[in-house]
Amino acid sequence: MKILKNKIENYLDVDPFILDRNIKKKKFLDIIKHQLKHHLKNCTNYRTWYIKNNFLHPNNIKRYDEIPFVPSAVFKKVELKSIKNKTKIITSSGSSGQNKSSIAIDDTTSSLQKKCLGKILKSTLGDRRIFFIADAEPNEGFGQMLISARYAGMSGYLLASKERNYLFKLNDKNELVVNQDTVKKLNSVIEKEPVVIIGYTYIIFDHLIRNKDIKLENSLCNKYTKLVHFGGWKKLHNNKVTKKEFNNEANIKLKIDKNNIMDVYGFSEQLGSIYVSEGLGGCKVSNFSHILIRDPKTLKVLEDGKVGFMQFLSVLPLSYPGISILNDDMGYVSKRTFDKNIEQIEFKVHSRLDRLELRGCGDTLPDHYYI
Repeated sequence: MKILKNKIENYLDVDPFILDRNIKKKKFLDIIKHQLKHHLKNCTNYRTWYIKNNFLHPNNIKRYDEIPFVPSAVFKKVELKSIKNKTKIITSSGSSGQNKSSIAIDDTTSSLQKKCLGKILKSTLGDRRIFFIADAEPNEGFGQMLISARYAGMSGYLLASKERNYLFKLNDKNELVVNQDTVKKLNSVIEKEPVVIIGYTYIIFDHLIRNKDIKLENSLCNKYTKLVHFGGWKKLHNNKVTKKEFNNEANIKLKIDKNNIMDVYGFSEQLGSIYVSEGLGGCKVSNFSHILIRDPKTLKVLEDGKVGFMQFLSVLPLSYPGISILNDDMGYVSKRTFDKNIEQIEFKVHSRLDRLELRGCGDTLPDHYYI
């Protein structure tokens, strides 16, 4: 596994978004083939499923669409683990009433995830900045909570910061309330140097954008200030607004340029692989990932612009077979450009599987796709 780890680490040294498409395909598929062999050798459930479905031998895979996918729902039902080392179990945040995915992460996979996340964030945000976090400080009353994708994901983002400030604190009822001292600091530094305001979408919207207790000065943010949000709406599903509405309200309240408002897409089955959209643009696919859109009925790959299930490929997962995931969200490739043989792909999420949406890929796929 050490050789495979080094191969992945070396590949993570390339520019996240600038690479000849033929070089990417060659290097990417080479890693995926080695990943498949690793998981087939070390994960019994995965090997049984792979052989049962008569998928291509890894050596015979020549295209992205030939890589077998695992439905994300599988991780809610079966433990998939490809190593004997000690792991920690990361659980998806989950919506109310839904089962949660459980992902086995070891130190090696975690380090690869952090390196990938850091490379993409640096390319997107620039050098390390002062972060103002839309949450309370972790050691302030959270206690020994179960490890979840929410907190694991947040810690990864914070690696891109040079200083961390928390915009909220917890009251006696463990409710988020404004930390006015931090707001004062935000007001004092934001005009002087670039900062990042970062947090989960539903917390930023409910506790920051629509919070009357937070008063920010007019013409507050300079053109380098960025707002980064991720994680969806969770319990605030009924208060969900469109991306355009979110950006408009954030622009009015926080004075941040709409093009500097960044929505990050990701999911617990492939932590570290993130997809950032700026303004109203699509989510950008890095060289460390790939995306295919599949027809919900036939599962054939769809052309750009057609809506279907999203299949994500990632070079990162070593501790579990998560290199190719078909998740429950529907989306489409919104933009594909070529410049000097550099391919840049963007996608947009058409609909996310929330607790009020009845059907995802877990309800529609034939039984033989499940492990």
